[in-house]
Amino acid sequence: MSYEKSKAPLSLMEQLIMVFIFAFAAAVCLQAFVYSDGLSKDSTVKETAAMRATEVIETCKAYHGDMEQAAKLLKAVVVPDADSGLSTMEKTYEEDSLKVVIEAKEPEVIGDEKVYQKADIHVYYLGDEGSADTESVYDVSAAWQIV
Repeated sequence: MSYEKSKAPLSLMEQLIMVFIFAFAAAVCLQAFVYSDGLSKDSTVKETAAMRATEVIETCKAYHGDMEQAAKLLKAVVVPDADSGLSTMEKTYEEDSLKVVIEAKEPEVIGDEKVYQKADIHVYYLGDEGSADTESVYDVSAAWQIV
């Protein structure tokens, strides 16, 4: 009687190796999808921040730098600085979890007249907790004519 070794354990080992390879590939793909979802959310927040900053800038330009009038239209808060006489306006967009802060700079003077006003705009992401991050998600500078 002749005994031959069964090839069943070899086939089982091959199938186990293939299952491990497919599991590893699935884990790599899952990581790629999670990473791309995070990138998508970040870019959406930045795009919305740019849109909201533009809205605030254009409103300030329309009122030629009059922060009080712009704040009334935007329903924002103006914080005057007693030392410099300049104002900072803060507008919170609850629906987007964003806070836009516009800081007025000293106006440019040519001769005896103030010609244009400069401002720095920072947009902060409030997140789910409602408190702003210390790092802004969008920064831009703007200038407009003073009439």
